[in-house]
Amino acid sequence: MTEQTVLDFFPAARLDTQRFRRAWQSSTAMTAPEGLLAQMGQQLLERLDDIKLVPGRILELGDRTGLLARQLQRRWPKADIHALTFTESLARQGQYRTLPWQRHPRNLVGSADALPFARGQFDLVISNMALHWSPDLPAALREIRRVLAPDRLLLFTVAGSESLWELHACLTQVDQTEYGRSWVRRPELPSLSGLGHLLSASGFVLPVADRDRAVLSVPDLPWLLRQLKALGAGNHMHNRPGHGLAGRTYLEKLEQAYRAGFRQPDNSLPCTIELLFGHAWKGADKTHT
Repeated sequence: MTEQTVLDFFPAARLDTQRFRRAWQSSTAMTAPEGLLAQMGQQLLERLDDIKLVPGRILELGDRTGLLARQLQRRWPKADIHALTFTESLARQGQYRTLPWQRHPRNLVGSADALPFARGQFDLVISNMALHWSPDLPAALREIRRVLAPDRLLLFTVAGSESLWELHACLTQVDQTEYGRSWVRRPELPSLSGLGHLLSASGFVLPVADRDRAVLSVPDLPWLLRQLKALGAGNHMHNRPGHGLAGRTYLEKLEQAYRAGFRQPDNSLPCTIELLFGHAWKGADKTHT
């Protein structure tokens, strides 16, 4: 796969960033320390156990709760940690209470594809389930590489392309039946192989990508939609359908399609979650800026 092919696979400017940020601000489940997001962050920290790196400066990209940043600070008390989030309200929620002589993560607001840092500042960039919400994922990866020091590490999780495939198949089916067309309702998500190619195309070396895939059982469609809304997920695209297509009648037809195609023996609905883990090094080369 060529670099041009990889980059074309992730179209920019589809995501409505203002709508996306409003959804994150109103999310609730992200703040739960025992929630799915916290569990994913813990898995990221466990992967650091096998990597020989003692970072002096860390960027946590896409911070929501401050939990991962605080865990990193406890792991490396002397490290200078910046926690960058995408909305000001989340940055305010992440303010830390510490004693005057204790280090604590610094909160900033910014965008992953235009990082407010000079070149080569960080020894580690870590991101938990945030990069796939960038309006331009290749640009975000290039920015991360720019702010990393030579021979330093990027470690992250993103949602994979198989996530929620059952729901999106039913959305397409109902749209085509009712309106003769369908709409893109989420950013283009990478596949496992595509993620490795994308890291290489963005200038990283020694890229490693693997996945954790699970099929969850959910009681019904409204329950699933509530969980997604609580996580800040949803249709945040510019070309989203009109308000009338998300009414009660539409949702009833969507659940009928979901149950007709995927209902399990216990009357629950399957929901696939694919979590991709990636890590790569900046390297010392000067072929990419």
